[in-house]
Amino acid sequence: MNFSEQIIKNSIKKQPIGETDSFTWFICDIGIVAVFKNKNNNISEQKSCLEALSIALDLSKEEKGSYMIDGKKVFLFYS
Repeated sequence: MNFSEQIIKNSIKKQPIGETDSFTWFICDIGIVAVFKNKNNNISEQKSCLEALSIALDLSKEEKGSYMIDGKKVFLFYS
């Protein structure tokens, strides 16, 4: 597990900042994390950006990365 994955893993143990239809959202030291709520890992990063708008997060200009952590797909948005 690399350093980024460890930071993400620690952040998703904390209180989420919001929830949308497909994701639970968290803040971490390196950005914003979107954790898939279900096993459907086929949702695009674009859909996650649209859902983020519903909780007042504009992530359209952020860099994006994806990870599998503890069997869950996770998007990381960072600058």
